[in-house]
Amino acid sequence: MSEDTLDRASLMGKRLGPYHSFNPVSRVQIWQWCSAMGDSNPLYLDREYHASHRIENAIAPPTMMQMWTMRDVNMRYAPGSTQAAPYRIFDDLTKAGYPANVAVSYDLEFLRYLQEGDRAHHYTTIVDISPLKETALGKGYFVTEQVEYLDTDDQPFAIARITYFQYQPRAEPASGTAAASSEPDQPAASSHTWQTDYRDITTAAVSEGQALPELTIPITHKLIVSGAVASQDFIDVHHNLGAAQDAAMPDIFMNILTTCGLSGRYLSDWAGPGGRLQTLRFKLMAPNTPGDTMVFQGRVSSVEADHVCVDFGGRNSRGYHVTGSATVRLADQ
Repeated sequence: MSEDTLDRASLMGKRLGPYHSFNPVSRVQIWQWCSAMGDSNPLYLDREYHASHRIENAIAPPTMMQMWTMRDVNMRYAPGSTQAAPYRIFDDLTKAGYPANVAVSYDLEFLRYLQEGDRAHHYTTIVDISPLKETALGKGYFVTEQVEYLDTDDQPFAIARITYFQYQPRAEPASGTAAASSEPDQPAASSHTWQTDYRDITTAAVSEGQALPELTIPITHKLIVSGAVASQDFIDVHHNLGAAQDAAMPDIFMNILTTCGLSGRYLSDWAGPGGRLQTLRFKLMAPNTPGDTMVFQGRVSSVEADHVCVDFGGRNSRGYHVTGSATVRLADQ
């Protein structure tokens, strides 16, 4: 398929599902996620905080949304899931000579936080497939799916639009940018390093243009692999050097679910345990690979009656790894 001959219309618009979780939401998996992300927010697991706020069960970080219904290490979905292949488009493109895949953007809405004992399932629909594109990684197609995440009572707890790039890798590994290569607006720099006492920020303490403290995260093999395992993402490129280099990457690289978890940690820890993430939108840029360091920065873009808006970015030695925005309801809103 050297030319753009893909029949996009036939691959879009089919709602597939349900895809079930292997296990109910559990304290163990929340602990594993928080441990990998370095997230100590007392909202999730702190029994003393729960007792003082009349919280009966462990609370799952909202950015865990996708991991509950991921495939197992053998790439199988949980029992009771539909047999329909959710990503036929990727199989077709692989056969046509576009075998590599990276996730490039998330657009998430959180309707409620899951608690210990909840059980998730999801439905997915391919909603957009781009024409053939040339990027720093190679040529290929951007594919966007819309995913509805529901609980045991079939009530939605999150909605996502996730875009992937399915591509034919260039002969040489990419040295800088990933599939999305435009330089984003830079969030305001801050002279304050990251410190949090997990106290709730109030609306009175927030103003438009206010800079968030910086959070520095060393990028290690351990972080990349533990983040992939905690997010149930067993794709080889996140733990196997050869597979990553075959995908035109210089080394194993961080998966989008770990980036999502770290972004959620940055925003939620700033807001405090009484805050709630409502939306999170971001794009991936330069890959996070071992030996690098990512520095999160952010600023308050607006203060509304029922939420605040925050622009944020995480930069490594190659440029921005992630740039995005979020809405957060503070504890007093």
